[in-house]
Amino acid sequence: MGWHGSESEFEYTTIERLKALGYAHVHGSELLAMRGGDEAEVVLKDHLRAFLMRRYGRTITRQDGLPEAAIELAIAKFARPEGVDTLRRNAALHAMLRGGVEIAVEEPATKTTPANKRIAHVYAVDWDTPENNEFLVVNQLPVHGPGGNDRRPDIIVYVNGLPVVLFELKNPYDDRPTVADAINQIGHYRHEIPQLFDHNALCIASDGVTTLHGMWTANEEWYAPWKSIDGASVERGTTGSMKTLVEGLLPKDRLLAYIRDFIVFETIGAAGGKIIKKGGKYHQFFAVRIGA
Repeated sequence: MGWHGSESEFEYTTIERLKALGYAHVHGSELLAMRGGDEAEVVLKDHLRAFLMRRYGRTITRQDGLPEAAIELAIAKFARPEGVDTLRRNAALHAMLRGGVEIAVEEPATKTTPANKRIAHVYAVDWDTPENNEFLVVNQLPVHGPGGNDRRPDIIVYVNGLPVVLFELKNPYDDRPTVADAINQIGHYRHEIPQLFDHNALCIASDGVTTLHGMWTANEEWYAPWKSIDGASVERGTTGSMKTLVEGLLPKDRLLAYIRDFIVFETIGAAGGKIIKKGGKYHQFFAVRIGA
């Protein structure tokens, strides 16, 4: 069934669907201070820091935890993945999310212990317990691009301060803009605000009638509907609905599983060759989960 209403109503209805899954919500205009007053910054470092401190930080009851300096090193690695272009930075970030990063920890000497160095393995996501992560939906985040472009993506989903899902919505009450226009807009964002895609796992485009998901590197032909909520019943037609996609793909455990296990970066040719990013479709996702 199509959507009847304005684009802003569609946006807030989508946000409400995500909130029903346990996501928190904040309007993008409220996050400038948390971004250091810099609209070019798309990582919410305070949120990432809060997660890492909860999981790894040194406390009175956890004296073997990481000191603040080590936490800051981890934040720097996750916030600024290395690579000569956006796709390679995105691939590097994906590898770090899945495999964690190694942080050198230097412990000063105390009255009872000598100085020592050790290596700590740090993850930006708790893959085993989804509820230990922070899922935040942000709408209309002002983003300043390197070429002077100022854009406000409709919706961004953050996990522990990292922007992993991008929604682009078109006015469902207007017959002129289509899902193809939404996908084209994502393509414009790739050039205008490229820093948003260093951490992006997947994109969702919708005009209220047709809802598709795909990789930010993909053309329209590679976007696809998510046609099942439970893997047993399949939505009829070829367009897919926002309700089915949100409830079928974006529950916390499913989103994390999709990011970790159903996105791959393939290198064509020798090392340093062309990279292709691919994401699984709904039938592949449920076939693996039901089979397991």
